[in-house]
Amino acid sequence: MNSTKALFVLSATAFAALLATAAPVAAAPEGKFATIYTLAQGPCVGQVDASINGNAYPNQAAFTVSSTLVGVGPCTLPITLNWRNVDTGATGAFAVTAQGPGYWGNSGHSALFAPGPGRFTATATIGAVHVPELGPIEFTVPPYQG
Repeated sequence: MNSTKALFVLSATAFAALLATAAPVAAAPEGKFATIYTLAQGPCVGQVDASINGNAYPNQAAFTVSSTLVGVGPCTLPITLNWRNVDTGATGAFAVTAQGPGYWGNSGHSALFAPGPGRFTATATIGAVHVPELGPIEFTVPPYQG
């Protein structure tokens, strides 16, 4: 077995051990989701950090994601923020796709979405096997005071 293939097998084995021992994460306040350890779509494993800023721009929020994917070839990882306005019942989703191997992140304009003002709950969906399971996070988008 070549060294690249051996590294991937070792990484996948370590990830499987994490899966076997991880527990769900409880709800978090506005800010950061728990760090995720994941497989990707393609021959990669990695780590994902995601957070929400409800006061990023008038009537908008920012869903920022950073990932480090390690592997032997191209891989992707779809990540979707599913939000619900607890005041109005409105729902929506905002999706990004991490690219690997290597570091990937979104920021600035690419992280903005416009749910409007209000109080929100959100969950993140990761498009591959991952640990831990994420609990909901809460955030508030203040009304524009221009």
